[in-house]
Amino acid sequence: MEVTYQLTADDFRHGMMAWRMRSRWRRWNYWLRFAVMAPLLVVSATMLVAYPPARLKQDLWIVLGGSAFWLAFPWAMPWLSARTQFRRMPSARDPMTLTVSESGLHMRSRHADSQIAWSTFIDWREEKSVFVVFPQPRTYVPIPKQAFTDEQLTEFRETLSRNILPLKASRIIR
Repeated sequence: MEVTYQLTADDFRHGMMAWRMRSRWRRWNYWLRFAVMAPLLVVSATMLVAYPPARLKQDLWIVLGGSAFWLAFPWAMPWLSARTQFRRMPSARDPMTLTVSESGLHMRSRHADSQIAWSTFIDWREEKSVFVVFPQPRTYVPIPKQAFTDEQLTEFRETLSRNILPLKASRIIR
């Protein structure tokens, strides 16, 4: 199977989100942050409104600001980082041709030509708009779903499942 695509900053963002959520610990941490900070934000905002002359007002503003920051951080950071990464990598904006075979992935663009064996990859994830393959624990390669037809999507998903056996979470370096 051969597909041609051009990455966008949004593809990098979705890839980063898949990378961030690849282990159970990271998913648990993400939701724990929300479960703790959202009530803290609501309580501090309510206390600021309900008790305007309170002596703790300055502390409540700090708690309110800190909890708002820690709630916004997980959503804003992938967007900012992906946008910056995409802008600083001219090769990411060029059309790429991906050939999928039983031996691995062959990626070609104006800047690169690489043959990557399936044994190189340690994991893969599927996000809303991209597939993400991991050649290393801290490196990911986004492949946009829009490049595939419906039949190719199914075939690619099956090929990834068959050829990339994920490492145990404890063996992945965080």
